[in-house]
Amino acid sequence: MQTPQPRYEQIITISFIVTIGLAISFLIESSAVNPRFAFGGDLPEVSLSWLLVGSLAFIAALGASWTVRNHPHPINWLVRRFGPFRNITPALWILPGLNVVAAYAFWQLFNPVLGGTAFVLAFIITAGTLFVILVAQYFSLDRQPEVHTPAQIVLHIIGYLIAFSSFSAIYYTRYRTLYSATLVALVAALLIYALLNLQRRPVATGVALIAGLGIAELMWALNYWQTTFLMAGVVLLTVLYVVIGLLGNARIGQLDRRLIIEYSLLGILLIGGVAILSLT
Repeated sequence: MQTPQPRYEQIITISFIVTIGLAISFLIESSAVNPRFAFGGDLPEVSLSWLLVGSLAFIAALGASWTVRNHPHPINWLVRRFGPFRNITPALWILPGLNVVAAYAFWQLFNPVLGGTAFVLAFIITAGTLFVILVAQYFSLDRQPEVHTPAQIVLHIIGYLIAFSSFSAIYYTRYRTLYSATLVALVAALLIYALLNLQRRPVATGVALIAGLGIAELMWALNYWQTTFLMAGVVLLTVLYVVIGLLGNARIGQLDRRLIIEYSLLGILLIGGVAILSLT
């Protein structure tokens, strides 16, 4: 059986548009013309460049639906209905959109050290990962296991890279725990929902939100721990990996005491290693 192929010209076009928009966002951020919008109190300000990045994330998310709309195989496990919106596939929107946001937030942290190199890295990596995400999502919908399984693995790897970038950037801001924990919960919930649904182990939105809130509770402890933003990102990423593993196995009825012990030990060892490294 011949494997359906995506329309690569569409994917290249979307990646190109988003990359150009990201370049404009970096230029605006580094220029004097970058108005900021304050909401009062101690709420974080939002700059014009961030509004543009949000628009690019929206374009990338729409592009994900555009590239798979003519896929010949059924995708019933991804289709959802939210109020008046029917036959939508939110799981396909999350990785492309978060990829843009995470790349902008993460590489911006290295601007004082790397300068223009950080911008170039952001453009190349964002374009490359967005292209790979859109292609892998298309192949993950294939009914043949030998096609969709490798695609799912690629999506998980990229998803965890997005998580690390997002968590590190959030911790770097040192916002109040109320705000930073909210952002961590949102990112974690979105990734849990996307990765498990794309893996054909569907979870409800409520379950993903509860799991995301549980991970966000760690921000209360991390904000009292004097560590680097990269170490904090690794800790949050480790917990996310454990949660996704446990939920994924539970969805297919394979979660038993042995797996719980294995994932728990893995999480303890990784977090313990990060703690030791941060103290040395």
